[in-house]
Amino acid sequence: MWQGDVSFFDSLIISLTGMLVVMLELIVIAVFIVILSKIIRSFNKKKSDGIDKTAKPDISAQPEKEKKNEKEQLNTKNDGRLDFKSVSPEEAAVIMAAVSAESGIPLDRTAFKSIKKI
Repeated sequence: MWQGDVSFFDSLIISLTGMLVVMLELIVIAVFIVILSKIIRSFNKKKSDGIDKTAKPDISAQPEKEKKNEKEQLNTKNDGRLDFKSVSPEEAAVIMAAVSAESGIPLDRTAFKSIKKI
């Protein structure tokens, strides 16, 4: 391709051309992703137009025993003890921090009963 020596200016032009090509390809990919996501959202919107999003599930169909069990679970207070099942305290701390960060609920407002490896 080149015959003879490549000067500093020529190598600079080659490098800049390569960077420009890469940046243009990244821009094209980004635009393609935006267009594709808009197309997918429009299809999902058409599908969900027939679904009532404000409708609440009928909980009266649950048996009384299940309702009582759920109420008992919600009313139980955590006594501050956490059951570690094959998880170190450091791993449990990381898991609790990740759950708190992902859910947006502060750690002092959460209650963990047990953590175990699956």
